[in-house]
Amino acid sequence: MRPLPAVLVALAVTALMLLPIGGSADVDEPGAPKYVNRMLGNFVTPTVAPGETLTFSFEVNNTYSESGSNMADILLTVGIYMYATKDEAREVNASFENPPLINGESTEYSETVPLLVYGENHTVSFEIETSKKTPHGTYFSQSTYFVRISLEFHFPGNATEIVMKSKGWFTDEQWTRLTTNETGASELNRTYLASLGVDGIIPDSSFGLKVPIPRWPLAVLGVACAGVAFMALYYFVLDNPGKYPRLEKRFYYLRGKLGEFWRQLKDRRRK
Repeated sequence: MRPLPAVLVALAVTALMLLPIGGSADVDEPGAPKYVNRMLGNFVTPTVAPGETLTFSFEVNNTYSESGSNMADILLTVGIYMYATKDEAREVNASFENPPLINGESTEYSETVPLLVYGENHTVSFEIETSKKTPHGTYFSQSTYFVRISLEFHFPGNATEIVMKSKGWFTDEQWTRLTTNETGASELNRTYLASLGVDGIIPDSSFGLKVPIPRWPLAVLGVACAGVAFMALYYFVLDNPGKYPRLEKRFYYLRGKLGEFWRQLKDRRRK
């Protein structure tokens, strides 16, 4: 029976050799705020005019520093789900006409990242195409399109899926129950969140679509202001004779020219 310890040692060595190199430790609460609050960042969310194309981008960060865990087989899903102005709000669904399209194809976009180690980040970037018919509010009511984000991954060596979702993936009823306790105070219900199959909450994002205000009203306003200022100076100088002789002389000259012009105009009409 003495060979038994040697056999056990050999089995233990073999098991260690079969362990994945560079494997990651698991995290007790992968959806804790200290991780998810910094998981997404550097959002670029422009506002453009209808018919233009905008570039939407952000970064995904591996924030699991305490455990040194890697994020593997990341599946990122982004979707345009809500249109809103100060007067209305509508879901962007199958009945929504002429919606903005990610890469000109759909209101939803997916991307995979094989591995993200601690300290690394991955930039997600895509174009959103709009048309002149895309709903865009009014001159004085900018429209906003809300973007929801979902992030799924696992730690190497553990097949358990970690799921992070933003507000847009929940119904209003679910969101209220998730973020409000029995007394009505704001509090995240982590038990209910887990029952929905979600580990943590990440932020929504958005972009704007607005018709640019025409420049001609501004030009008219500028001309009107200049005209009012000129007339004020004109009457002030003529009401104070001798005080500003140079301006007075120019204004009298101008008044004479204008009088001559009106007389000629009247003569042409009589003919």
